[in-house]
Amino acid sequence: MIDELRNDRVVYGAIALYVICANAILVPAGHVFADLYVDYFASLVMLDIIALPALVAVGLSLRSIIADPRHPTAWLLACVDRQRIARVLAGFVLLLALGPFMATFTAMKSFIGLDGFTADVPLANFDRWMHFGNDPVSFLHSLFSYADTWRFFAFFYGPGWMLWVNGFVFWMAIAAPKAELRRRFFVSYVFAWAILGNIVAWLALSAGPAFYAQVTGDGVRFAPALAAVSANVLPNGTGIRDIQLYLWDLYVSRTSGFGMGISAFPSLHVAMVTLCCLVSLEVDRVLAAAGLIIVLIIETGSVLFGWHYAIDGYFSILVMSAFWWAIRHVAALRDGDRGKEKAASVVASLV
Repeated sequence: MIDELRNDRVVYGAIALYVICANAILVPAGHVFADLYVDYFASLVMLDIIALPALVAVGLSLRSIIADPRHPTAWLLACVDRQRIARVLAGFVLLLALGPFMATFTAMKSFIGLDGFTADVPLANFDRWMHFGNDPVSFLHSLFSYADTWRFFAFFYGPGWMLWVNGFVFWMAIAAPKAELRRRFFVSYVFAWAILGNIVAWLALSAGPAFYAQVTGDGVRFAPALAAVSANVLPNGTGIRDIQLYLWDLYVSRTSGFGMGISAFPSLHVAMVTLCCLVSLEVDRVLAAAGLIIVLIIETGSVLFGWHYAIDGYFSILVMSAFWWAIRHVAALRDGDRGKEKAASVVASLV
C-alpha cells in the first residue's frame, strides 16, 4: 500500500499546497467555517465510502454469478490480489483527502465575491455579441418548451452531474487503468477547482444571469427567462430558482452552507464533465460518446437555468482541454526519456 500511496504523491502535494495557500488568505481574514469541513467529510463518506462501493459490490457480485453460476465467488476471488487491495485502500485515502480540499475551495469561493461582482455586464455583452445579438439564455427559452424540458436538464445538472463526476472520481482513485492516467486526472481536478474556480474566477468576478439584477441593478434583461425558471417547480414546491435564492441569501448574510459561494465565470460544472470526457476519450469509445453528450447537456442546462453565460462553459472546455493536452504531452516526454535511459542501461550492461 505504501507504494500505491507514493504513486499519488504529486496529487497529495497539489492538494496540500492549495489548502495551505488558500488558508493563508482565509485565516487572517477570519473567513473560516469549520462546519464546512464536517459537512464535506460527511457527504464524501456517504457517497464515496458507502454508496458507490455498495453499488460496485452489487455489480461485481452479479458479474461473478453470471461468470460461474455454480461457484459465484470464484470469478470475484480470482480478481482479488494483494496489489488490487493495496490500490483500493490507497484510493480511499485519496478520496478522503478531497474532503478538506473541497471545503477549502468552497470557503475560498465565497470569499472572493465578498466585495461584489464587476464582470457581469462585459461578460453578458460579449456573450450577446458572440451569439449574433442574442442572449443565449433568452434564445434557449425561445428554442425549447421550457415547461416540458426543465426536469430533464435539472436532473442532469443536479443528481446526474454528481453521480457522473463522482463516479469518475471514485473510478480514478480506486481502479484507474493506469497510474499515469490517475495522476493526470487528479492534477487536472485540482487545477479546475483551484485555478479556474478560484484564481480565474477572482480575476473576472461575475454572478451570472440568475443574479444579474442584484449585482447590476438591471432587472429587465433576464427577467423573462428567470420568470420561467421560477414558475416551474417540483411537486414539493421547490425549484431551481429556490436554490439560486438560497445561495444569494447565504451570500448576503455571510453565513456558511453546503455549496456556498457565487461565481459564474468559468463554469466548474462544465469543467468537470469536460475532464471526464477527456478521460473517456483515452479509455472507451462508447464512454467517450456518452461523455460528449453529457458535456452538451450540462452546458445547455447551465445557460437554460441562468446559472452561467454561455461563454463560461466555452472557456472551461477550451482551457481544460488545453491543460489536459499539455500534461499528457509532458507525461509522454517524461516516459520517453525514461525509456531511453532504460534502453541505454540495457545496452551498457551488454557491452
